[in-house]
Amino acid sequence: MKILSVNTIVLVCFLSFSTCILKAQETSNTNGILKLSYAEKIYLQLSNTVFTTGETIWYKAIVTNTINQPTKLSGVLYVELIDFDENIIDTKTLKLENGLSDSFFDLDEKLTSGRYLIRAYTKWNRNFGEDFFFKQYINVFSILPIEKQDVITNIVLRETSNDQLKITVKLHPESIKEDYKKDLKVYILSEDFKDSVEVKRIDKQYALEYTVPKDLIKVELKVKLEDTKLKNFKRKVESTYSKTIALNKDYLDVQFFPESGKMIDGLTNNIAYKAINYKGLGKVISGHIVDETDSIITPFTTNKLGMGFVYFKPDKHKTYYGKILRTNGVAYKYPLPEVMEYGYVLSIGETSDYVSFRVKSNIKTEDSLYVKVKSRGVLIRKHPFILENGIHEALIKKAEIPNGIVNITLFNSNKVPIGERLFFNLDEENILNIALELDKTIYTQRDKTSLNLAFTNKKNEGIATNFSALVIDNDKLNSNRNEQHNILSYFLLHSELKGFIEKPNTYFDKNNMYRKRNLDALMLTQGWSNYVFSKRDSIYNFDIKPETGLSISGKVRSVFNVNKPPKKRVDLTMLTSGEPPGIYTQTVDSIGNFVFNLDDHFRNQLDILIQSSNKKGKAKNFNLELDKPMPEPRIVYEREETIALPDTIITEFLKKKTEERRAAGGFNLSDDTVELNAVELTGYNVTPEREKLFRLHGAPDVVIENKELAKEEEKWMSGLYDLLRTKFPDDVYFENVSFPAKAFDLVTHDPSVTPVDTIVKSLEVPKIANTNHAFVFIDGEIVEGIDYPLLPFLAVENIKSVEVLRRPNGSLLQYYQEAFPRNDIIEIKKMIAHQVPIIGIISIYTHGSNGIAALLPPKGVYKGTIPGLSAKREFYTPKYETLKTKDWDIPDLRSVIHWKPLAQTNEEGNAKVEFYNGDNTGDMLVVIEAISTDGKIGYFETTYTVDKRLESN
Repeated sequence: MKILSVNTIVLVCFLSFSTCILKAQETSNTNGILKLSYAEKIYLQLSNTVFTTGETIWYKAIVTNTINQPTKLSGVLYVELIDFDENIIDTKTLKLENGLSDSFFDLDEKLTSGRYLIRAYTKWNRNFGEDFFFKQYINVFSILPIEKQDVITNIVLRETSNDQLKITVKLHPESIKEDYKKDLKVYILSEDFKDSVEVKRIDKQYALEYTVPKDLIKVELKVKLEDTKLKNFKRKVESTYSKTIALNKDYLDVQFFPESGKMIDGLTNNIAYKAINYKGLGKVISGHIVDETDSIITPFTTNKLGMGFVYFKPDKHKTYYGKILRTNGVAYKYPLPEVMEYGYVLSIGETSDYVSFRVKSNIKTEDSLYVKVKSRGVLIRKHPFILENGIHEALIKKAEIPNGIVNITLFNSNKVPIGERLFFNLDEENILNIALELDKTIYTQRDKTSLNLAFTNKKNEGIATNFSALVIDNDKLNSNRNEQHNILSYFLLHSELKGFIEKPNTYFDKNNMYRKRNLDALMLTQGWSNYVFSKRDSIYNFDIKPETGLSISGKVRSVFNVNKPPKKRVDLTMLTSGEPPGIYTQTVDSIGNFVFNLDDHFRNQLDILIQSSNKKGKAKNFNLELDKPMPEPRIVYEREETIALPDTIITEFLKKKTEERRAAGGFNLSDDTVELNAVELTGYNVTPEREKLFRLHGAPDVVIENKELAKEEEKWMSGLYDLLRTKFPDDVYFENVSFPAKAFDLVTHDPSVTPVDTIVKSLEVPKIANTNHAFVFIDGEIVEGIDYPLLPFLAVENIKSVEVLRRPNGSLLQYYQEAFPRNDIIEIKKMIAHQVPIIGIISIYTHGSNGIAALLPPKGVYKGTIPGLSAKREFYTPKYETLKTKDWDIPDLRSVIHWKPLAQTNEEGNAKVEFYNGDNTGDMLVVIEAISTDGKIGYFETTYTVDKRLESN
């Protein structure tokens, strides 16, 4: 037997810098690399997966190449917090240093309880689709007691005469929005169909009746309010609500999977099976494989995750079933796949040092076959052979195969795949060994704790490692921790196997003696393939290049022809805000394009100004246009049924969090506090100009930022009015209004000046829905009527935001005289006498606060705002080196005791972590996650106990 060595070119390509990877665009797929193998792996370690409002989510980011080595491609990572209505609540732009970074999300006090999504991606990974984005769902509970009725109540299921189920429910939209009286839209969602119905308010109540097929397992009802609208940074407390109703809690599905795809007559087959309940989770069952005569072939039993496998030799003349006797005494039969008369069986086994594969066939042939062994899409081995007496066996050393999922595929002489099997190589010696020693055996409140850490490889040699240290109160952890992945399960399993993996961490628990058998069952079921092979691309094209850092690109065009690049040299100077401010210079290329590569500006928003000049350094007018940024990737929020935790668990959890918050002095809560529905503004910078209107008239109802304006602007538009009219008609509309002469007679005593109303017989005036008058402000100052004709042509690139106040507070009558200063108060009253004035405000803010000067479009100058890198925040932990009696007056009830995301060992692999405990007693969980520069990963956890400190009394 001959096993080929690893393809050297492949390894060099993966270990080298981005140039090698990008050259794959021009290279055919002769080296056995799949296109997806060029994707990066992205992992976030979160401080928890269950939070309360007002808390901080701490996280560490690790981005690697396909063999788990810190990436050399991407230098920027985007992390987003997304709510259940698929709105991005917060975004962080992280600077990656050797594939590593860390950051945080502050959860607003007014966030609604629910399931939120944290998503992370690099621009490079957008080449490969959303499967290569990191996704983690978290649960957020409101710390404020909310006495509200459930939105969907009084659920009744009733069988109809035509063998269907009628669902009857009562709906309470007032729990979403007070005093709601409009129609509701209810979506009915199931695996088999989607529908929606309008529900009207009858006798001050909402009720829904809907008939569904009886054989459905569950159905989701999603309630959406008619007038709920989310825009920009404006977010209401809640806009939708969903609840899943289990129609058949006794549902059980059992599926059978032949090892390499088919059950072959007369050959011993390894048949895997998986049982799931109505929630889609594994179900423990026992039963028998029987034939069509009900004769028992072999018994079978699942593991705790509902999986397992058995061996038996099928007969093509028989039909096989899995027979299960349920608790109700009824026997259920689930069919096995049809037995094929001819075919191949690819079987995998293992010893302590080797992976063995055996190919058996009842086809008499002397054709050459071959097996390809791949790991993460990279060809590791190609092994040709000829069957002797219908069988062939071979061995591969485990040490030559990377840790994780290995794909073994059987091909015939025509290069057609005829069998496939996934194998999980769990070489625990190749996982970083982490040893931890505590400096004490007993700790009390506010004691100093020292962790002495040592990281070694399989030869017990110290290895320099980057690691994170998380210490958290065990009582405040998510009770379903095993449902979430850690660094081992993510990099070795979750990142390479599609679909939901139940309790992934149990596969890497050294105390689980069945973990290797369970891993094999997982590969045989969830990794099963029935010869369905997608077409492999022979040439790889990557549309999106790696983003090594922040940059600004655009084009320069002639003033008189926006499609024509300048003929002569153009120099650009760019200034950016921040501390320190940035200054960049560049010469535009021959076709008028430019790119500024930015330094690391750790600021959420950067104001920029770009000025063009000729080769002599003199300012020169050109049209400057920035390239539009890539839109955010499509959000895919995977909804799941609302499953309430037992009240005792939720109550105790929230009680602890409430005590912690009160102790921190973050807010005062009484037990009868009721949360009010309110419009909240987040991510909104209150400048002096904005503060002026805030104090006089209140916060805006709608905020349209420059980013959104620029995204919606089209080439044919002549300015702001065209953009608002076509893209934001629900917020601002326009009317042609004729004014009396005196309204514009600004200089009645100066005959040399022509009144405006003789120049334009009517003006296009912006209006706000449900108002009859609207005043326009720019940078906090009212726009006079004489300047109204210029407003339609206001250049979008000059605008920071457009904001709408539908019902301003305070007195507004004086603005008539300020807008039309030559009209006396009597004339103004006559103008508005025919109708009760309902007045709104349209407020425009410009870059640089240029006021009315911004009405003129810039030439040779670009002003705008771009996102910068998110600033880091160091985790704060108090120090109790010398404790005094008065120190105990302020409780310390931290749930996260310590968080050190980017710790580094010395060259010998040793490190020390020190911190002080708080006032919580009980078990504290220590979690260490590590990655070395050569891609070795490690995980370790332990607990220690904190006792009450007697002298604190």
